Amino acid sequence: MAQGTGTLGSKLYMSDVAAAVTVDTEAEFFSLAYTEVGLITNMGEFGRVFTPVTYQTVAEGRTRKLKAGFDDGSIQLVVAQDLSDAGQDLLYDAANLSNQDHYAFRIELNDNTLDVGGPTTYLFRGLPMSFRTQMGALQVIQATTTIEVNSDILRIPPSDLYDRFITGGSLTHYELFKGSDAEAALPIISANTLVEVAGNASAGTFTLNGSQAIGDTGYTLSVGPFVIEARIKLDAITNVYGYFGITDQKIALEAPIESAGAADTITTTATDAVGFMFDTRMATDNIWLVGVNNDVDETAQNSTLAYVADTYRILRIEINTSGDAIFYINGAVVGTTMTTACRTSVAMYPTLAVSATSSASRTKTVDYLYVRQD
Repeated sequence: MAQGTGTLGSKLYMSDVAAAVTVDTEAEFFSLAYTEVGLITNMGEFGRVFTPVTYQTVAEGRTRKLKAGFDDGSIQLVVAQDLSDAGQDLLYDAANLSNQDHYAFRIELNDNTLDVGGPTTYLFRGLPMSFRTQMGALQVIQATTTIEVNSDILRIPPSDLYDRFITGGSLTHYELFKGSDAEAALPIISANTLVEVAGNASAGTFTLNGSQAIGDTGYTLSVGPFVIEARIKLDAITNVYGYFGITDQKIALEAPIESAGAADTITTTATDAVGFMFDTRMATDNIWLVGVNNDVDETAQNSTLAYVADTYRILRIEINTSGDAIFYINGAVVGTTMTTACRTSVAMYPTLAVSATSSASRTKTVDYLYVRQD
């Protein structure tokens, strides 16, 4: 039986800085940093409205209607005013500047029913037009603000996994592994992030130094389009291996794809996998786009971008039902589409891995993991 969704728990976020008018894709919106607007008492309404064009025929006299232009509308937001709230302060400043700066907005409903999982999300660009203080008789001081929607409104279905790794949460939805070196540690949640600490054995193999989390849920790509994204940083960018993407098993510590140790070539342990690989044993120390399909290696692609030590990058892969993969770094496409990057008939598992390739331990920090299959 169908059931409605209440507004309780819904949230609105505004981008921390103005968004370019070219921001219009899911990957570009998700690559931005946002601040929640607090103390919202009424989120108003939004959605496209077409202007009707009417005419009457002499024979019938009936008014007939057609769609003409359209307006994606505006949001009349009401808040209990408190400019010490970072989101309200951001909105106030933007509304009072006489410029044409657009901002990105994200609305999240409260309709995820699992322990982990993301809600229905709406994304759009808008112009903050006003922030007006409202004082009535013996009531809380409120503010009304108008945001003019100036782009398509993207509706993103609920994700199967949207893990923010909140302190006090659990990693029960993952299989956790570590290498045999004494310094290697199982992944943990710390300071609202997932933290993986590698061992420091000088031999530098993944079996010794690896730390890995693999999601419990498998995704068969033939079922529907698949998206996986994470915000990741490494504490250092020398003598380190990192992998983020999907792989075909969840029962053992395994580096799905890594450097072959010679030139810019790879070696694959997984039978099927697609992901981002950063391995400083490659001749070129950049993030590589890698895949293996039924034990046949795909041509590795140099993204031309590297990690910067202790600096987050947003990594995203979109895969269609044919197994074709598109890679994004910080919202921008990198490389070319990797066709039939892996088989679509086998279960694939999200995975995050790190290892040191020398005697200095390395740490990978993950701000969030997002997985969705439509």
